[in-house]
Amino acid sequence: MTNVTRLPPFGKTMHVEADIPASQLDEFNRAITNLIVGDRPRMDALVRDEGEIQRRANAALQLIERTIGEHPGTGQARCLVSFLAGVYNGQDYPFDLSELRGLDPALANACLDYLNYDRLGKTEVHKHLSNGERDLHAWIERYGLTPHRR
Repeated sequence: MTNVTRLPPFGKTMHVEADIPASQLDEFNRAITNLIVGDRPRMDALVRDEGEIQRRANAALQLIERTIGEHPGTGQARCLVSFLAGVYNGQDYPFDLSELRGLDPALANACLDYLNYDRLGKTEVHKHLSNGERDLHAWIERYGLTPHRR
C-alpha cells in the first residue's frame, strides 16, 4: 500500500489521477503539496514590492512636477503634461508611449515608475499631485491639450 499525503478539503476540488513510479512517489507528493500549500514567492514578492513601487512612484511624480514647474514651455514639460493627462484620462487625452523616447532618461524612467504604480489602480494620479486636479487642469490648458474626439 502506498503512502499518500492528504490535503485539507477545499470548497472547490478537483480529482486527479496519475501513474507515478513508486521510487518517485515521495518526491511527487512533496511537489504537489508545495504547489498547493507551499511558498508563493511571486505573490509574496508582489506584496513586499508594493511599498517599493509606491515609494518609487512618489519620487517619480515629484520629479515630474518639479520639471514641469522649473522648465515651463519646454518640449519635455509638454511631454510630461501629456503623459499625466493620459494617465488621468486616456480616452480624452491619449498618450503615445513612443514620446517617452524624447525625454531625458531620468524623466522617462520617472514616467515608467509612475505608470508601474498606476497599474495597481490604488489612487488616481491627480490625488498624488501637490495641488491635485487644479494643477493638472491648469497644465492641460497651458499646453493646449484638447480632449480627443470619440
